Amino acid sequence: MQIRPVANDHEVLEAYHIETMVYPAQAAATLDAFRMRKEVFGGYFLVAMTEADSNGHQELIGVTNGVKLEHKDLADESIKQGVSQAVDGRYFCVLTIAVHPSYQRQGIATQLLEQIIARAREDGLAGIVLMCEEHLILFYEKQGFRYIAPSASEHGGIQWHEMHLIWK
Repeated sequence: MQIRPVANDHEVLEAYHIETMVYPAQAAATLDAFRMRKEVFGGYFLVAMTEADSNGHQELIGVTNGVKLEHKDLADESIKQGVSQAVDGRYFCVLTIAVHPSYQRQGIATQLLEQIIARAREDGLAGIVLMCEEHLILFYEKQGFRYIAPSASEHGGIQWHEMHLIWK
């Protein structure tokens, strides 16, 4: 498997398709939000690709992306659609980690998250923030994130939980 920044609009569309397979329709980002995340925060829009087959074809099987913020407050509903963001923000807010259902439970989400953490550290950011569903709290805690509290956000009618990984 290879993890790298998304290369083109076709890959953005493939990544978006995975987003819509994994997240409920009311919680999934829009295609426009995905395009903005690639355009503005492309270094943090990562895709997981299968190894090339004999014809050189690779399949996009996972995606992570988000936005930079100046603050750690995640209650703002506009964050999910990329309206509330800061190009030079101190924190990276993970908005998507999604793996194609056929490839789940193989460590791909963990590897995507590890790459985002490494990039944020290399870029000198203060940390990473995110909201997740309750069943994912343990996953993020295993990666060093600290549980903060239930989020005030009710994006998509879901009860979200705030998690932080702060090193500065």
